[in-house]
Amino acid sequence: MPINPRTLKVRKYLQPAAVIVFLLLLGGCGKDPKKAPAPPPVPVTVADVKQGKVPIVMEFSGTIQAIRTVDIIPRVSGYIDKRYFEEGTFVEKDAPLYLIDPRPYQARVDAAAAQVKLDEANQAFWRAEAKRYQSAAKAGAVSKEKLDEALTQRSKAMATVAKGKADLENMLLDLSFTNITAPFAGRVQETRINIGNLVAQQKDVLTTLVQMDPIYVVFNISRARVYEIQLLKREGKVLPVKDMRAEVELPDGSRYPEQGKINFISFQIDPTTDSILVRAVFPNKHDKEIGDFNLIPGQYAPVRLILGDEPDALLIPQPALVESQIGKQVFVVGQDNKVSVRTVEVGRGYQNQWIVRKGLKKGEKVIVDGTQKVKTGVVVKATAYKEGEKDNSKGS
Repeated sequence: MPINPRTLKVRKYLQPAAVIVFLLLLGGCGKDPKKAPAPPPVPVTVADVKQGKVPIVMEFSGTIQAIRTVDIIPRVSGYIDKRYFEEGTFVEKDAPLYLIDPRPYQARVDAAAAQVKLDEANQAFWRAEAKRYQSAAKAGAVSKEKLDEALTQRSKAMATVAKGKADLENMLLDLSFTNITAPFAGRVQETRINIGNLVAQQKDVLTTLVQMDPIYVVFNISRARVYEIQLLKREGKVLPVKDMRAEVELPDGSRYPEQGKINFISFQIDPTTDSILVRAVFPNKHDKEIGDFNLIPGQYAPVRLILGDEPDALLIPQPALVESQIGKQVFVVGQDNKVSVRTVEVGRGYQNQWIVRKGLKKGEKVIVDGTQKVKTGVVVKATAYKEGEKDNSKGS
């Protein structure tokens, strides 16, 4: 088939252009991809793995309890004549609370005192008679029967005086019981019987007195925690019970300034709660600034029990720990500023730090801020982490 002269003319111009394009493509394929610019180092914040003495602390949920809560019950019957306290206020030991009408008891005391004087006069007479009969009997002036009768009357008179004095003492006690006082310092609750009402001896409850200082904090330790403490005890890390300390958190999240001491451990697991009961006693002084006590009976209180000290604990800031499906990990920065991933085993927390059991060594650097921007092999630009600075790694 004859070729069109126009087609030959087009081929003439296209062949050199095709050669040029081929040469350009061939030149491009010969370039080295490793000569591409490296990405800049990723800015991160790092902290050194520290080692130091850390207290062994366990946290529990506690309840504040009064050491003594006493119902004020009258020891004698009578009409309430006076009430001295203001309901809900603090009263000192021996402060007057109520007065039961003392007049009937005063009258009985007066009558008993008069009877004692009469009996003492009778006693004096028979003492003199017995002495006179003894002298006469020695001289043979009276019979032995008369002497025995005089001695018997003297003994009866002495017994009557003793009984009268005992009765008088009881009546004086009853009289004193009309004045009802606080058996200890504490907060007095509402009155249940008002002035003018008749109260029965050893029956009616007038009010309740609650001791505020010192005060108990009661909490439970689970069976698992008890076993953990036993293991620490075998390692020699647990203090004797008398040296253990307890701390309480106030409702605003601050720590109560006074530490408590353990004064009771049940050492018997309650099957209903699978735990043991522990009780700590705290000083609870009256706070003049707030005009009240910081620890109030019935109040919920988070408790920190300081069992002892761990002398060589490894510590990292809590934001440095990353949890994934693989487990707990940290990003470690090496001497060449490259990142590697390390699986670790951590224990309890302490002051915004984790205690590391396995996986790290003292002095290694872990990434605290920027963990979501790095992976194994990435080069980083590290700056030192300052304790207390905000963690910005989340959402980076």
